[in-house]
Amino acid sequence: MWGALGVLGYRLGWQIHSTHGQDTLLRSAKNSLGHGKGSCAPTAPDRDGQLAGVLSMPKLAVTAPVEQGTDDAELNVAIGHADSTPFPGTAGTSVLLAHDVSYFGHIDQLAPGDLVEYEVGCTTDVFKVTGHTIVKAGDPVPQAAGNGLVLDTCWPTNALWYTPNRYLVEAQETSVKSSKKASANHVPESWPTNYTTPAPADLVAQGLTLSTNTAPMGTLQLRGTPDSAWGQSPAPLAVENAALAAYFGGLHAAGGHRSDWWNDVAPGLPMPPALSGASVTAHDAPLDVTITAVGSKPTSVTLTTVVGLSGGAAPGTYDETVTEAIHGLSVVITDWEVSHG
Repeated sequence: MWGALGVLGYRLGWQIHSTHGQDTLLRSAKNSLGHGKGSCAPTAPDRDGQLAGVLSMPKLAVTAPVEQGTDDAELNVAIGHADSTPFPGTAGTSVLLAHDVSYFGHIDQLAPGDLVEYEVGCTTDVFKVTGHTIVKAGDPVPQAAGNGLVLDTCWPTNALWYTPNRYLVEAQETSVKSSKKASANHVPESWPTNYTTPAPADLVAQGLTLSTNTAPMGTLQLRGTPDSAWGQSPAPLAVENAALAAYFGGLHAAGGHRSDWWNDVAPGLPMPPALSGASVTAHDAPLDVTITAVGSKPTSVTLTTVVGLSGGAAPGTYDETVTEAIHGLSVVITDWEVSHG
């Protein structure tokens, strides 16, 4: 049952990366962990969206805020705690969920014996990984004796499409650490997520998200030398969101013979003749997304797929490779290759 919670609104959820007061969330985390004026013994959250604690996976170099709840509002900026399970460190099995290509994008690299830490105030519960399992959505989560923890995400962990399988990492509490002041090493880092493409308002009104455009999503890959923690945060999903808006903006601009719109999202790039006046009638292959980054700075995005075009000068089936550059927080198209498949 808990595996199913993480994918409610999955298809649209990838495209809605709410800022959700992320800076406020992280400031709240610092305060509750003793870095500000917050209490060393914070009150347990009583509603969804409230900060519950901070999860650290040292092997993966991930430190992330945990919020109460598992809807997109929580999972787009944090790890979510399933409402009907106990909190980590208390009797029973606690379930934490996150999007696969986000904080839990590499939990398949956790092996028995690796540590997972959950910090609230000045108390840190230490868990040791005991194993993993791949189950179908809706299957029951394994229950551990004593204080257990299950990390739950979609499988495979680089999928942008709805997948019926869930990857579960099981862990058992081994110790509890207490201090008068929380460790500064357990403060989550924050990266920009407000990436956009310079589409004019009239083009945006055409609808530039997956909720208004049909495209089967494939996988998200990171290339270059991305920082590990950045790569396992919501930031790459935010880049992907803006990259898709530019891609769909280019299709709408070309299909409508709107060179002005095209020049906004693809400045200086000639419109491919096959796209001019054409509409996409089918995606014959998943839309795969590759982000190239240096450290915590994304530099470019490549989208590849196969489309069927109708109308225009040369209807038919084409391989598409779209390259986009990232300048600050702006994503623009720099190359659009269309060739017969």
